Amino acid sequence: MGLFLFMSNSNSMQGSFNETIPDTNYPKEGQMSIPLDPLQLEIEDEELVKIMNKYEDGYDSFYEDKYNLFERRKRNEVYYFGRQVQQAEDEKRLKSYESRFSMNVLYEIMGTVKPLAMSRVPDMMCLPGFDSDEATEVADEVGKAIDTQLKEQETRFVLGLAYKHLPVYFTSCIKTWWNNEADDYEFGVVHPDLIKFDWTCPTNDADQMKWIIQKVPSTVQQIALKFPSKKKEFYAELRKNGIPIEEEKETWRALATEVKYSEGWFTEYKKHSDDEVERIDGLLWKYGDCILGKMKNPDFDYEGETRYFAYDEMGNENTKRAINEQELAQLLFGQTPGNVKEQKVYHNYFRFPRKPYFFMGYDQWGKTPMDETSWIEQNIQNQKSLDKRGKQIEETLDSRGHHIFSKGALTPSDVEELDLDAPNVDLSVEGNVNEVHAFIAPERPTKEEFEEIGNLKNFMYAIAHSQAVRGEIEAQAPATSNQIAREGDFTAADDIVEDTINPAGQWMGDWSLQWIKLRYTKDHFRWIMGVAGDVIYQKLNRNMIMDGMILKIKSSGSDKIRAQNNALEMAKMEMTDPFTFFKDMGLSDPEGRTEKLILAKTDPMAYLQKVVKNLNSSQALAQALENAELKELQTPPAQPPMAGPVQPPNPVMPGQGQPAPQGPPMAPSPMNTAQVPVAPPVGAPAGSPRGI
Repeated sequence: MGLFLFMSNSNSMQGSFNETIPDTNYPKEGQMSIPLDPLQLEIEDEELVKIMNKYEDGYDSFYEDKYNLFERRKRNEVYYFGRQVQQAEDEKRLKSYESRFSMNVLYEIMGTVKPLAMSRVPDMMCLPGFDSDEATEVADEVGKAIDTQLKEQETRFVLGLAYKHLPVYFTSCIKTWWNNEADDYEFGVVHPDLIKFDWTCPTNDADQMKWIIQKVPSTVQQIALKFPSKKKEFYAELRKNGIPIEEEKETWRALATEVKYSEGWFTEYKKHSDDEVERIDGLLWKYGDCILGKMKNPDFDYEGETRYFAYDEMGNENTKRAINEQELAQLLFGQTPGNVKEQKVYHNYFRFPRKPYFFMGYDQWGKTPMDETSWIEQNIQNQKSLDKRGKQIEETLDSRGHHIFSKGALTPSDVEELDLDAPNVDLSVEGNVNEVHAFIAPERPTKEEFEEIGNLKNFMYAIAHSQAVRGEIEAQAPATSNQIAREGDFTAADDIVEDTINPAGQWMGDWSLQWIKLRYTKDHFRWIMGVAGDVIYQKLNRNMIMDGMILKIKSSGSDKIRAQNNALEMAKMEMTDPFTFFKDMGLSDPEGRTEKLILAKTDPMAYLQKVVKNLNSSQALAQALENAELKELQTPPAQPPMAGPVQPPNPVMPGQGQPAPQGPPMAPSPMNTAQVPVAPPVGAPAGSPRGI
């Protein structure tokens, strides 16, 4: 779906492979005629056409004949989106008076299991290739950048959509490509209807498959611009398929016609005259029997570059370093220092070319890359029974009963004109009404019918292992039984995540390292969350991906939940510190949270100024001084002491109790430490308490 733009450089791979969805980067006229060495693919077009056509036709016939795959996928789609009622109406299988009841529990279940799976996206860490402080620091920086990217909204959307595709289509596909416009790599989801693969492979590992073909929707004009050197052959193939177009006369209608061409990734083996077998990892684009373009897998460095390294101790890789200015000067004058060694450096994290696809699966059986079944397919019959039972109850509740009149009381035409369901209709008959009229009451739904609906829902949730996240509590079941059931469902959810989300995250991380080492010839910057919640930008380039570096899953979802439960128990027993607690709970910025908690407990006023009002130290000091000056101005000056002896306070009289306090007690301060005598009110006896 794109073109590899190769810049001639014998030392390194400086090109970029454009594979976007959709692709908007078109090559210039005649660019396909440039030699693509070292990516030149020495396989004849006729041979490639035969191989790819055989693969595509074999895929369709295999899954149609042996698995009825496409009909099963269509049925899963209908029931997952709740379109079975609309389908029945379209097929004229419902009468006008029949109920259209549908309780789409399949969609409801997906709304519970998908958030549970996405809440357990793993944490990634990068391990250095060798033991040194510098290598460890670089590996830690790279690991933080990759882990941050895995938690970004775009990546989570890709993982979530792939997870939803899996039970509907029995597989889901994630793809990675290099985007020329963004000068960066991307991940996206390919719809399973647009992908075909080697059905003979017993696993869903794309790198073990001999071939993968993706159908790419595009317009005639876009394809002609991408592959200008094949324009004549492409138009001839279009005319074979009934699209009238001529190279000399291109109508807008023909150019805007939407077609699908094939993008094929394959692995073939070529035997040479010396009995040596060469592995060929190739890529091609094809429409019909026309090969639009072909090359070796462009996402791999086949040539490498020659570089010089210095060793503080020859033979010890741990002492390997870049050459300094003095050693460089010697090399420029044709002298090779004794501690400098020439090496061939390949800019690959992978050991061999890999196909840029990941196929998610869970119900594998070791026969094909496709899942044998899914929880949606297993629940379709239950969904049918649920809809049937609900339809029956609704129609029973809607039934109105039947009026019966004896012959002669009302004529058939009179009954037909009457609306017996209208509340304001009255009837008058001759004779005894009990002899000429009778009413058959309608049936009502039974208790068992309502219970069956609840039982069916519970059974469907149990098949999907999602009882634990329904948010419902069985009141009649003991607490221990509920807890055991929830733990069982969480264990199943952990197992599903371990086979789906975690491998996808690992695959994304590995490809991130390959892209960085292959394409990051200049610095790229990624933002990550730093200490105390600060956002910092991490520099990444190809030189940071050292040999032997390994990306690993640091902790899975079950590990994080277990750590959170342990942290809560330790906190109840007061056996943990705030920083460790925040870290085990997986909360952001544990350092900053710890600092704020201690500040709030030890100095509430400083906490108010610094955290709540967001003032720095100088601003907080200025605010405190301003408040003190304002308080001093608002406080009235103290009255001078009155002449005469100071009357001591009168003790509380027996039986009167303690006088009620007038307002909150004042904290001691220089303004209120001195006792100022106050004259008693007029008419009050000397020495009586003030105000009495």
